[in-house]
Amino acid sequence: MSQKLILELSDEIAEALDQAARSERLSLEDVSARILEEWRWRRRFPLLEFRDFNGERHACVRDRLQVWQVIMVARECGMDADRTAERLGLEPEQAQAALAFYAANPHPIDEAPGENQPELSRVKALFPSLNVMILPPE
Repeated sequence: MSQKLILELSDEIAEALDQAARSERLSLEDVSARILEEWRWRRRFPLLEFRDFNGERHACVRDRLQVWQVIMVARECGMDADRTAERLGLEPEQAQAALAFYAANPHPIDEAPGENQPELSRVKALFPSLNVMILPPE
């Protein structure tokens, strides 16, 4: 279900919103909805932010990794925030925020396994001179 909302914005905010919509080739309604959705997530998870990557918005640990990257490592660590933080050089609170965000919103990460879980053969194809050493999990 969705609801229509009418807002009165200052000319400055309305122009910024219009510019964002044009640059992203989206409707004002879509950009506004995305901005509000990100605001809602940031209020719930203040250690996270949203950034652009290849024309898409991704949740990230503030000034650090994308959440999906944290989750890929967390899966190897049994979804343990402390082990994940140690492995990635994060504060435990940062890893916990990424895990909590994922628990609340797994769809973007789980629906893109090809992008988020590159296979070894794909990595080797991209970097042919790369020497790969497989280490057992800790």
